[in-house]
Amino acid sequence: MYDAATMQLRNPLSFAILAATAALCAPAGAQTADPAATRITLTATRAVGTEAVKITGSAPAARPLEASLYATFSRDLPTVLLSRRSISTDATGRYDATLPIAPGFFRNAILTVVVDAVPAGNGARTTVIVGAPNVSAPPDDIPASVH
Repeated sequence: MYDAATMQLRNPLSFAILAATAALCAPAGAQTADPAATRITLTATRAVGTEAVKITGSAPAARPLEASLYATFSRDLPTVLLSRRSISTDATGRYDATLPIAPGFFRNAILTVVVDAVPAGNGARTTVIVGAPNVSAPPDDIPASVH
């Protein structure tokens, strides 16, 4: 029971009942979310034939995401934001996008892809090394002495 004069609960059993009722009546949004259900996964690969990075992954279904692409050219230069764009997941929670790497065309530059939940939430990141936009072709294998 509640004592109005001291504004304290007099009976510990009453407090337990009150706490249980509050937990059962709490809105669904106040419940803690399953961490696996809110986790974002990310895979990034170079898109062959283009100066771009292809990203794929999973996140909560129908949730807006933001993909950012950063480049590290040298330890002597600051990291550069190359692009940022909004992406979204489909009904199954999958997403894919192709991010152009312009102007980060320098070979062996380190590209960092970051996908974050919008407006705030857990994110994922991975790196890709910039290479030639295409696979080797027969003219690439001709010795320099023949040129």
